[in-house]
Amino acid sequence: MKKTKEILIKLLVAVMLIVMAVPVYAAGGAGFTDVPAGAWYEEAAAYVSDNGLMSGTAPGTFSPDTQISRAMLTTVLYRSAGSPTVSSAPDFSDVAADAYYANAVSWAQANGIVSGYSSGLFGSGDPVTREQLVAILWRYAGSPETDSGQPFEDASLISGYAKTAADWARANSVINGDQANRFNPKANATRAQAAMILKNYLNMDKTPAEPGTSDNPSVPDMENTKIAVVYFSATGSTEAVAETIAETLNADLHEINPETPYTSADLNWNNASSRVNDEHNDPAFRPAIAGEPADFSDYDVVFLGYPIWWGEAPNILLTFLEESGGSLAGKRVIPFCTSASSGLGESDTNLHSYASDANWQRGQHFSSGASEASVEEWVNGLNIRRSEVPTAPAKSENKQGGNLVVYFSMPETTDPNNMTQEEDNSVVVIDGEVLGNTQYMANVIKETADADIFRIEPKTPYPTDHSALVDLASDEQTQNARPEIAAQIENLDNYDTIFIGYPIWWSDMPMILYTFFDEYDFSGKTIVPFSTHGGSSFAGTPDRIAELEPNAEILEGLTISRNHIQDAEQEIIDWVKNLNI
Repeated sequence: MKKTKEILIKLLVAVMLIVMAVPVYAAGGAGFTDVPAGAWYEEAAAYVSDNGLMSGTAPGTFSPDTQISRAMLTTVLYRSAGSPTVSSAPDFSDVAADAYYANAVSWAQANGIVSGYSSGLFGSGDPVTREQLVAILWRYAGSPETDSGQPFEDASLISGYAKTAADWARANSVINGDQANRFNPKANATRAQAAMILKNYLNMDKTPAEPGTSDNPSVPDMENTKIAVVYFSATGSTEAVAETIAETLNADLHEINPETPYTSADLNWNNASSRVNDEHNDPAFRPAIAGEPADFSDYDVVFLGYPIWWGEAPNILLTFLEESGGSLAGKRVIPFCTSASSGLGESDTNLHSYASDANWQRGQHFSSGASEASVEEWVNGLNIRRSEVPTAPAKSENKQGGNLVVYFSMPETTDPNNMTQEEDNSVVVIDGEVLGNTQYMANVIKETADADIFRIEPKTPYPTDHSALVDLASDEQTQNARPEIAAQIENLDNYDTIFIGYPIWWSDMPMILYTFFDEYDFSGKTIVPFSTHGGSSFAGTPDRIAELEPNAEILEGLTISRNHIQDAEQEIIDWVKNLNI
């Protein structure tokens, strides 16, 4: 009997040990207690867990709402690549050699996928925004070509370095917008979102080869890549961008020089019989290029730059491609353009038809006066590096305290020809494009300050007829009206400095600016006013802004007469730079 009890006790102890050895978790999806069954990310969480890409943050815990860090994301991509052997330790002071992500950081840096900050730090624990996530994944995919496709509603908020990546991610269903078709680029990505994006990418119909290898035809070998930057520039804007690209990549610079140089009179868009108008009206015309046709057979990558004239590349680009396009066959061609406001449009696609054998990439648009930093950021995101170029310290992808340009502008025409005096007073014509005076000023500020931009537009459009517009502005002021604004700023918390621009109407801001200040609280932020006027300067409006936003810091603004705005670009650039923002 005693022996029987002893056996039963041993059996009972054994059963208890077995029970204690098996973790007891509450029911949940994907094997995690904090992943509800049926959650939109349940399948993605299971996928990344089953494939060894992402593990739980604790036994049975996925932490779907936790922000994914740079170290986490780099490790996930490293695992996805098969955890290849690395030959050196990371050279970042905040990455210990024995850190779980050390090999991943070394691998990512060597392949140009994720770099560190200019301070020499990697920023291991820093969060990754949604636009940074798709940009990093796009580089990991080999920076493939893509079409722009249907834009997100908040596409204007996507940073320049991430625009192509966002287009690629959208086109390949790697990422989708929310119910309102917003990308929310500045929001920090969560583990749940990262899991879904990774699952979507890894299940694409055709997964590109690992970047940085010759198996991926869209990416030239990193070693000894020979690069040329070819450009045509009439006013200097495209030349400045081209020089920055060439300096960043230690590339050869080649200027397309017309046999007959363009004069100021030739570039007068308001003269219907000027040279640029004549060339635009004759698509078959080919301006002659000075010198012999250039040969680019020895180059691997060719950047091709031009200004936007009438929504297209100038005809001299067609001359160039018809004479030299044959030597671009099989080369990676990366177009870029400059203009005051119009985007890339279909200009790059139309040029491709003249060099159809080239490995043509979707181009990039820069506004006139684009900052060197914005150009370098784009170039560094293209995953191009030649071995003899010392790797420059990378700029921080985790931008803290961004800048935003908000403006209201009311151009009274969009036609550069046959303008009335009132219409001419309200607009600037740059490269054939008609911009409102304040709109032009806002665009120059945006590029100089590396800022995002938001246009205040009334829900009920204002008339463009001068007399009707003047009467409406007077009536609104008399009634102290608050015209309704059509759209709202998203993620205002992402910005520390807000430039706010407007024309002066009846010695005051337009009343829609009062609506704007009623709707937003700028406490703790820095406001920088700017305006255009017909003789009344600021008319005391910065003091009114200070009264409306008493808890914001108001910096010294800039106001420019409508009679001088056409030639004020450098004045605006100098003013922004002197603000030290």
